[in-house]
Amino acid sequence: MLEEKDLQAIAQIMDSRIGESEKRMANMMDQKLAQQKREIMQEVGVLIENEVTPRFDLLAEGQEDILRRMPNEDDMDIIDGRLTTLEASVKKLNREVAQLKKAQ
Repeated sequence: MLEEKDLQAIAQIMDSRIGESEKRMANMMDQKLAQQKREIMQEVGVLIENEVTPRFDLLAEGQEDILRRMPNEDDMDIIDGRLTTLEASVKKLNREVAQLKKAQ
C-alpha cells in the first residue's frame, strides 16, 4: 500500500509534469500570437500598399495640377496692380453715383 510520502512524491511528479505541460502550452500560445501578429502586420502592409498609397498618389497629382494653375509671383504682382486699379475705379464710381442721387 502507498504511504503518505509516496503519495507526496507522486503529487510532486504530477505537479512538475503539469507545470512543464503548462509551460509548453504557454510557449505554443506565445508563438501562435507572434505568428498572428506577423500575419496581421503583413496584411496591414498590403492594405496600405493597395489602398492608401494610390490615394495619396492621386492627391499628390491633384495638388500638382492646382500648383500648375496657380499664378506665379510675377503674375500675382500684375493681378494685385489690376485689383487695386479696379477697387479705386469702383470707389470713384460709387462716389459719382452717390452725387448723382443727391442731385436728383
